Amino acid sequence: VIVFRDQEVLLVKRNKEPNKGQWSIPGGRQMIGETAAEAAQRELLEETGVKVDRLLLVDVVDAIIPDVEGKIKYHYTLVDYMGQWQSGESRPGDDAKEVRW
Repeated sequence: VIVFRDQEVLLVKRNKEPNKGQWSIPGGRQMIGETAAEAAQRELLEETGVKVDRLLLVDVVDAIIPDVEGKIKYHYTLVDYMGQWQSGESRPGDDAKEVRW
């Protein structure tokens, strides 16, 4: 979820692979029976303590990451939403090592 607060964007420092230690927008896995939008809201709250007013779909992207031998190591689909900060003080939780605006 791309979260805006005034002129700032919320980022998390990943605490797990893939891309451990890199900054990214908050997100995570969808649970069975959960819509993509519900998953985005839940993961945002779990990772950052932040809620947004409403979600708008931005893009859907396939990430295919090979290992050193060229075999597929990770393949996942990213569903990107954006929203305006509504409430919550940003703090790292769940899969995030750090959270910053």
